[in-house]
Amino acid sequence: MKPEIIHKFMTIKKVVSNKLINSGVYAKKRAQELTIIMYHGIDKNENTTYNNRFFSVENFEKHIASLKKHFNILTCDDFLEGRYAAEKTNIVITFDDGYANNFNYALPVLEKYDAHGFLFITGVGTMEKKILWADALDIVSHHAPVNSKITLNGVEFVLNGPRFVCDAMNTDLVAYIQASSKTGYEEKANLVDQLLRIYDFTKHREINDYWELMTNEQIHKASLSRNITIGSHGFYHNNLGSLDNADAVNEVRLSKEYLEGIIQKEICTIAFPDGSYTEQLNDSLEKEGFKKQFLVNYRFGDYNKKKNVYDRFGLYPGMGNNHRIIYKIMNQ
Repeated sequence: MKPEIIHKFMTIKKVVSNKLINSGVYAKKRAQELTIIMYHGIDKNENTTYNNRFFSVENFEKHIASLKKHFNILTCDDFLEGRYAAEKTNIVITFDDGYANNFNYALPVLEKYDAHGFLFITGVGTMEKKILWADALDIVSHHAPVNSKITLNGVEFVLNGPRFVCDAMNTDLVAYIQASSKTGYEEKANLVDQLLRIYDFTKHREINDYWELMTNEQIHKASLSRNITIGSHGFYHNNLGSLDNADAVNEVRLSKEYLEGIIQKEICTIAFPDGSYTEQLNDSLEKEGFKKQFLVNYRFGDYNKKKNVYDRFGLYPGMGNNHRIIYKIMNQ
């Protein structure tokens, strides 16, 4: 077939597919055995000023209504015991970071549609500032004056456009922190303190949805819902794959003890912060009782190799409207 004919055919196919998607008719390749989707936060108006990860509660409800209609949403027990539907794609719904907006906005929607979600929570809510470093960086980078400076471990980062960068090291602050092998939270607490001195966003209640974490009481109340499973997201939100394996295991143990102390149930699932892991850590955490481990992307050729390690499909507002998101899930 001539190239120009193939091009015309593909153009027509794309136009027709887009019309079907926008009208709510989905062109499905085939039923997947299992797809795990990843959300982060839910807000009132889908404001992407500070990050591109939060859906509005209105759009989130449209997602859940569509997912409930077109997929088989697995409960924790279904997932652990392998009770999958044969005729529909099986979906696991996950949320990273443990934002208070998960409790305030997402939980009521999940309960309304009797849909199950996994909330992966850190221990940062026990810290003095109770703020994830990445959220502080996102918000302050938006408000800070140009050439604002942050110094960590003797390395100076200067705000240039939307990023704090170190030209001498040819890196930015996000990459520097993610590659850090430091344990605990001291380095991140130092970073958050410096950021708040530049712009103290905690004094602006109207943006609380973009950084506020669940309290212990909210974690406990969420755990009582039949529509929620609580899992670990590390304790300090360190990139666990950058740490020595023993240090990474110790941090996850701390997280497990903290969450089990709140909910009085076993914690047997983990989602790795920033998707950072190692194969050695996978094996170590399996021995620690973590039956299901959630990634962001496979990094070590471990697709279909490790029975307890699962990739996820991240959902973000920039992916388009509700119908396109459902289509992408079906055809990923």
